[in-house]
Amino acid sequence: MKGELIINNVRLELGYGMLNDLSYSLDDSKMSRGIFHELAKSPCCETRSYIASRNNLYPKTVTILLPDQQINVMRAMVENDNFISQMNKTDVERFIHTGDPEILTGIVNAMSDLTEIYDVCERDWLCEKFYQHPDPAVRYELANNDETPEFFLKKLREDSDVAVVRAAQDTLDNIEDPFDDDDDDDDDEF
Repeated sequence: MKGELIINNVRLELGYGMLNDLSYSLDDSKMSRGIFHELAKSPCCETRSYIASRNNLYPKTVTILLPDQQINVMRAMVENDNFISQMNKTDVERFIHTGDPEILTGIVNAMSDLTEIYDVCERDWLCEKFYQHPDPAVRYELANNDETPEFFLKKLREDSDVAVVRAAQDTLDNIEDPFDDDDDDDDDEF
């Protein structure tokens, strides 16, 4: 990738480090989208991961980055609605197959978007992928998510990790009685 900075006809060739710094310093605005698009083609994964975290991207920039196999880029994508909205079920499976807990918890947190808003995959299919995951952090996120179906929450109440069990029970309690705030003091006044 070749980059150049021009100020009053004075030129400076930019290496990957300076281009990476440039990707960090640009405002996340519509005016920067053209530069973000070009930086998305960078061979430097740090630059691509930063671009993947930006909100003001052209759809063609998302298309360039979505197939990226680099873990840090993928981590940024699961946190960005620009990418979640363009995923298909094959993309979700590819992200799941990384086994990376940060990517997996990002997918769990985007469950509603993936299953309802953008209709990428089925909720039960997604939960099936995670409720027995070896990393308790992934199971905890699933147990702590009020979008998780009761069937899976009940299974997670029997998890080997106490934090997962507590989160599943708390989520079930909130689903069953979302208005119960355990405030019995109001009853004492009457």
